[in-house]
Amino acid sequence: MANSEEILALYDAILATSKQMHEYARAEEWDALVDKELERRQLVAALRSQLEAGPSPLSPSEQAQSETTIKSILSLDEETRSLAERWMGELDEKLGSIKTSRRLQNTYLAP
Repeated sequence: MANSEEILALYDAILATSKQMHEYARAEEWDALVDKELERRQLVAALRSQLEAGPSPLSPSEQAQSETTIKSILSLDEETRSLAERWMGELDEKLGSIKTSRRLQNTYLAP
């Protein structure tokens, strides 16, 4: 059975990783962001395993602390997702331009 310190430490580690992911998104370091996401998935899996092991050992104040941490994680995720979606939109536009350019080249420059 998990203890409250282990659970709270996992929540804190997930929050710290989420902050790093957000910073990577702001810096447009997409490969680093993906690596951090994989790391965070492992932390989430460990937390899920701890929580499923039995009844929650968290006191009411620790439960409130974990809920505040979860809200912070979700807020960071939303901001990170927004940055990633903007980048993906820009990438999609660039790829569309390249495809159009290739079609034009094939049409007008083909032998």
